[in-house]
Amino acid sequence: MFSPALQEGGPAKGTRSNRRRQRPLSSDASVQQPKAKRQRVPLSETTFVNPDAPPEMFEVKSDKIDVLGIKRDGIENVAAIVPRKELSVRSKKPKPSERTSKGDGSVVLTTNNAFTVSKLPALPDRLRADAQNRQHGTVYSSSGYALSLTHTHAFVWPYTSIAPSPETFTFTLPYPSKYASDPLPLASLVAPSASSEEPGLVVIMPVSGKIAYWESISSAATLDFIRQQRTGVEDSISGMFSGEHVTQIVNAESAGFILVFSSGRLAYMNVRDSHGRPGISVQFLRNGLSSGGGGFFGSIRHALSSSAIRGEIAAVRASYGKTIGERVIVAATVKGKLHSWKIHRGGHHEPLIDIDIRDQLVEAVQEADPATADLLEDSLEVVDFTFVPRGLEKKYVQISRLSEALSNDEDSLQHLLLLVSFPGKRKSRYSLVEVVISPEGIRIGMVRPFTSYTSPLRSLAPAKPRIYLPRPALVAFVVFDRAVVVASMASPPDSPDSQLQEDSHIIPATYEDVVDFRDDDTLQIVGSGTEEPIGNGQAHDELRVQRFKTKNPAAVLLLQGIGTLRVAVADIDRFASDLPPQVTAKSKLEQAVFFGIKEDNPLVFQGKRELAFSSQEIGNAAIELSHEIVSSKTSLIANLPASLEINMKTRSAYLDALITYLNMSKVDLDTRTRWLLLYNAEKMAVGTWIWQKHEQFLAERAKGDKKNLISETAVYINEHQKTEPNPAIGEVDAVRHWFINDVWRLDIFVAWGYQIIKYAWTERLADEAGINRLLWEAVTVNNGGLLEAHQYRTRNGPLYGVNAKEAAGGNAIPEPWTATHFITNNLKRLVEFCYQWLDTYSAQNPDQPVVDQGLLDNIQQTLPSLTSQYFTALIEFSSWASKSDDPQAQELAKTYEQNYVTDVYDKILRLKDYGLWEEAIQLAIEYTAFDSLAEVVVQQILSLEQDVLAVEIAVSKDKDALVALLERKKKRMGELFDKYQEKFAFRAYTVLLEHSGIQAVLDFPYDHNGYATKFLRTKPELAKISWINDVQRENDIDHAASTLLELGLSREQQVWSKKIELSLGKLALLAEEGEQSANRSGSSDNEAKTSASLSKIDKELDLIKIQDALYSQILPSIEEAVDESAELELAMKEHAGLIPKKQKALLQIFEDGMSRLLKHEALQPPTLIDLLTLAYLHPDHWKLIGDQFFLALKVAQHGLKGKDRSNAERLIWRRCYLRDDWKQVNETNQKGDHMQLKIVGETAAYHTMFKVEEEMHSDVTFDPYVKPSEALGVFTESLDGRFKKMDESFRNKLLESMKWEDSRLGSFLEKSQLENWYRSTRDCAEKTVASEIDRLTTEANKAAPPGAENRLSGFSALNRRALARTRGIFEPSTELFPGASELFGA
Repeated sequence: MFSPALQEGGPAKGTRSNRRRQRPLSSDASVQQPKAKRQRVPLSETTFVNPDAPPEMFEVKSDKIDVLGIKRDGIENVAAIVPRKELSVRSKKPKPSERTSKGDGSVVLTTNNAFTVSKLPALPDRLRADAQNRQHGTVYSSSGYALSLTHTHAFVWPYTSIAPSPETFTFTLPYPSKYASDPLPLASLVAPSASSEEPGLVVIMPVSGKIAYWESISSAATLDFIRQQRTGVEDSISGMFSGEHVTQIVNAESAGFILVFSSGRLAYMNVRDSHGRPGISVQFLRNGLSSGGGGFFGSIRHALSSSAIRGEIAAVRASYGKTIGERVIVAATVKGKLHSWKIHRGGHHEPLIDIDIRDQLVEAVQEADPATADLLEDSLEVVDFTFVPRGLEKKYVQISRLSEALSNDEDSLQHLLLLVSFPGKRKSRYSLVEVVISPEGIRIGMVRPFTSYTSPLRSLAPAKPRIYLPRPALVAFVVFDRAVVVASMASPPDSPDSQLQEDSHIIPATYEDVVDFRDDDTLQIVGSGTEEPIGNGQAHDELRVQRFKTKNPAAVLLLQGIGTLRVAVADIDRFASDLPPQVTAKSKLEQAVFFGIKEDNPLVFQGKRELAFSSQEIGNAAIELSHEIVSSKTSLIANLPASLEINMKTRSAYLDALITYLNMSKVDLDTRTRWLLLYNAEKMAVGTWIWQKHEQFLAERAKGDKKNLISETAVYINEHQKTEPNPAIGEVDAVRHWFINDVWRLDIFVAWGYQIIKYAWTERLADEAGINRLLWEAVTVNNGGLLEAHQYRTRNGPLYGVNAKEAAGGNAIPEPWTATHFITNNLKRLVEFCYQWLDTYSAQNPDQPVVDQGLLDNIQQTLPSLTSQYFTALIEFSSWASKSDDPQAQELAKTYEQNYVTDVYDKILRLKDYGLWEEAIQLAIEYTAFDSLAEVVVQQILSLEQDVLAVEIAVSKDKDALVALLERKKKRMGELFDKYQEKFAFRAYTVLLEHSGIQAVLDFPYDHNGYATKFLRTKPELAKISWINDVQRENDIDHAASTLLELGLSREQQVWSKKIELSLGKLALLAEEGEQSANRSGSSDNEAKTSASLSKIDKELDLIKIQDALYSQILPSIEEAVDESAELELAMKEHAGLIPKKQKALLQIFEDGMSRLLKHEALQPPTLIDLLTLAYLHPDHWKLIGDQFFLALKVAQHGLKGKDRSNAERLIWRRCYLRDDWKQVNETNQKGDHMQLKIVGETAAYHTMFKVEEEMHSDVTFDPYVKPSEALGVFTESLDGRFKKMDESFRNKLLESMKWEDSRLGSFLEKSQLENWYRSTRDCAEKTVASEIDRLTTEANKAAPPGAENRLSGFSALNRRALARTRGIFEPSTELFPGASELFGA
């Protein structure tokens, strides 16, 4: 556009006003050219995505094409790279009224209760295609245009257009930068002239100082044909220092523009002369911020130090002016100095203030933000500032946190809002500081620290941070390179907390949030602007060009590579209400969930900064949001989607995004929250699966039959268990309505499957074929839905931080939705209904089927999996309920555990009835149900064995196949032995033993680890077989002996069998002992063990011998009995006569013992003692079996130990003493010695003592004597262990009987000198035994051969006892007593 010929006047020429019309430079131009039309636009081929729908783009070209085509140090003209083609169709210019978009066509990137971030559709295709090159720009909401600049081009487009490729004005810059590292060109839109509605454009090349001006962007092309005016639209900045460049251009219209230089200088620029015609003039302001003077040396110094002081000026802004053509300019340095001028149109200016407020800023910020107290004061920097708007409504002034200066409209007062920071390497502290400049001085007002944004500034950012405070000044937008802070400037509502904070000089917290962008290299904010409602305080010229109208303030961003974004307050009046917006945990989660999953979203919602909430708050918010997603209660989810499947999958994706965000944010969620979130996600996944099945069911049904199980369930669910549709507002699809609103009640829906079957069956709402299909659908939904839930839980359990194999438990966690009481109960009923249905129709005639055989087979094949779901539900519920503190829940847990044990066995076995052998086995393995597994495996083998026997011999192939199959099943049973060991093998052998006998157990061929032997050894009831197996198969004589001894000593109940087993065990021990002796391999420990075992056997055999002896005395009395009851009756009549009838307890224990004796049961020692001491036996019984009380003492010796033996001996002697009437014995009047000795010799005590004395001569350890006085009190306070579990009333009666015995014995002691008679009787027994032993010794000496006398005469007492033992049992008789007086007298 600018040719060298037009620059002959030099740079200063454009600064002079030239009223005279210039002569044409040639005769060709003497004739005035007609007004040119808009040129066709040459565009790049890559610009178009769809060539049939090209965007509206206009390009204003320079005449210096040869210059533009030259590459300069890496900077290329786009036209030189991409072939250009002319646009053949010129689009119609929209009317101004059409450019105000009512529906902006934007895409919401995020939204909350305070603001919405949306991406506007309009973006020039060239900028969209060329997103890598450097660019920056500005948004002008007053005109509705956005401006973007590269090194070579300027682009202007209506950013509010709803067209993705808007009408674009492309300006080819006349003097592109020489180097790629040079600063980008600066530009600004110019207010429209009086004759135009479109703004103009002024562009400055920062390094060269070249200035280009287009009076109107829409008619810029016309200037190519009006060459005589071009001297008024281009110029250069004169007086620039070497190395100096322009850093900012500030629009101060209608006064003009302010240019900021890297040296710190400021210059005024105007693009129109005093008559309003295009004309560029530039003049530097006096008393600028530059610390250096002018002149040659000053220029050199600035040139050499430009880089050092570059960026010293933080920002320059123009005030809101009331007077046309007049503005106040304020400049702030990074270090906190403020300078201001009053600027008039034409360049006249006057300095107003020059002051350093750094100290005041530091003091105010550190007081308001304690986090900055320890930071260096010198580190404070001013980042940016803006003027506070004026002329606000009273309601906004009253609610604002800013000072009373907000209501002052005087031009002498300047009201600023500064953005300051304490920068750091990793964190920076930012604050908004109110500064009021007045004739009285500068005052610091409100200080608002930022708490949510601490990222340090990037030095290479394409645009500096900007602060915007649009009307009505209640919300500030602070734009950083990759973030926008939205901060409330309103005072918080009055509350006790806010009042206390104000009294403590603490600023109450108000709304503050951050919009973060991704950290991509090409994604950064390259320009911004603001939108605000029209107010009374705006200047007249501002109102005239206002195109875009809004009710709420907003910040508009130019995001490189993305486009134009708007951060708009949702409702500004909410900030002035008693319930202002708040940043809540839920709002943060909503943004991350609903908008974070969009892959093309430039916003980022996680990883930038920590959430300022406790884990409990975030967890509660997550639960609430999760429920809203599942129930579609949020406005961000469509309530009437066209595709319900896509809607449900999207809701599932939202739930996945929620837990992913929580995990990436490292939120410490409690167990309850994790399980609830997982349950909701499961319900959405299963709900989606069920909806897909619904569509499948519809497709498979006939055209007129579209009611399936799912649709019927949605209709029939109780109205209190679902959200009722409202037909009055068009909610007529009950199924879709349920899946949109009630998926969170999926547990009810699944359980209702059986209810539909039950209702249809009992009410006869469908025929058999219809019920069959409904049943198949119910089985499919229940099995598939719960299976999908458990698979989802297994896959995603780690994502939610739970162990899916362990059911959730505890009071705070609700019951698992897959195992509620309703689901579990109905699953059981559904499984059992399947049994009934299959039993009824499995045998239907295939030629005339009543129901669809394919569906019936499918039900049968699905039955194992459905059964598995039932088992899982039982386990889940019982596990959950057992961990609850609720007693009712714990009782339910016990009930469910019992049901599980029963149903696992019964229902797995039931599967084999339908030929589902393998499925039953797999199910038993899955739930480690070894009882069921053993039953099914063994019964399958037995069934195959029966089939083999049933096959005719002629069908040899079939039989061979069955035999091979049988062999494989047996091998598998052996493999199961190896895998599960005793847990399975023992149960399998139990079943095999029950069905086929012991031989099948012993003959099973695939037991490689001896489980049969182990099985027999662990079964006490099989000990009789086990010892035979030990001898025959294992050749383990030692264990056979142990088994026999264990059986005989502890388990055998029959006395004859016990005798045989003990005898065989003794024989086995002796054989083992003999073998060890022969091999000399036995150790002393083994010998001692064998000796102890033999001794124990001898004692048990002695007890059996005593029991047999007692039975021999009872036998004569029952020989005439016809049955067992008669035997007992006769025995009681004959032998219970000594027990008083009133002592019923004694009679009862005697009768019980007698009954056992007659049944040949092996009696316990206390029972045998009771029989011996209470029974009446024939007076001469001692001649045959020995004295009954002595035998009782031997029972106590062999069968009891310790205190039990001691108490038993006391009881025996008490009853022995009570057998005779000692009162008669004590009556010695008129009785000679012979008679008295005879009476004593006939007492039971004498007979017992005689046998005791005889035994004591052969066993020195045997001393069971108990004096009558010592026998008192036994079992009068407590009984022996036999009666611990008996009824208390019986025990009390038995104690009374014992006390009765005790009282009788006490009477004999007191009145009949029993204690003295005890000594006399015992002395008599001792002397009689000693005399008899001496007599036998003498007789033995006489009968001995010669030489044996010495041996006999040398007999010791031990020899005599041995001789007496060979003699046999002494039998005292009445014949002895005539000579007893001489014996006693000797």
